[in-house]
Amino acid sequence: MKFVFLGVLIVAMLAFLVIRDARKAKGIGRRSKRKVTPSLQEFLPIEQFHESGAVVVNGRFRKLIRVGDLNLYAMSMEEIAAVRDRFKAMLMRLDNPFQISVQARRANYTDFVAYAESTIDDAVKAYENPAFVAYAEALKHYLRDEARKPRTDRENLIVVGVLPKVGGEEEKLQLERLTREQSFVESGLSAMGLPYDVLEPYKWSRPCKTFGTGSGR
Repeated sequence: MKFVFLGVLIVAMLAFLVIRDARKAKGIGRRSKRKVTPSLQEFLPIEQFHESGAVVVNGRFRKLIRVGDLNLYAMSMEEIAAVRDRFKAMLMRLDNPFQISVQARRANYTDFVAYAESTIDDAVKAYENPAFVAYAEALKHYLRDEARKPRTDRENLIVVGVLPKVGGEEEKLQLERLTREQSFVESGLSAMGLPYDVLEPYKWSRPCKTFGTGSGR
């Protein structure tokens, strides 16, 4: 009887260990899965560029506007509220669906630091001044330290477009409405004091490197 009891106890312990290991493995699998934000090309599958400066996405015309950032820490609450109200007013004027993409990635200043150090070295050689050499070395050391600090490059993009009217619509009329939508966004961004740049096809000569394919945040 004693051996039977021990056998049952051992089987129960083995079952417990198997279930525990299975749960641990499942938990590790869940934790290891990271949510990956699609790249811009997945978010905005560009098919072609139109001679008007528009891009074609899913058979429809779009305009891409790159938007700069605001330093909210340098603004009062009244200024922030005013910007928010102007942003809402801009959205109210848009007649068609739009998209906003915010993508960020770890900043890489390796090339900048290498170029800066090369420029500094060339300047030092031209003067051959001991004090200037000491200052240049201190400056290079400062640049290297700053470049090692964690910083983020962020790209903000507003994509405006127009939906063809039921029953069809001439291409020219669609583009006219697209231009009007674009003007609403531009005037709104100007009212908010945000820098912006309307992207044209000639700025896309290199395949989508303008925005990169990093994860969104």
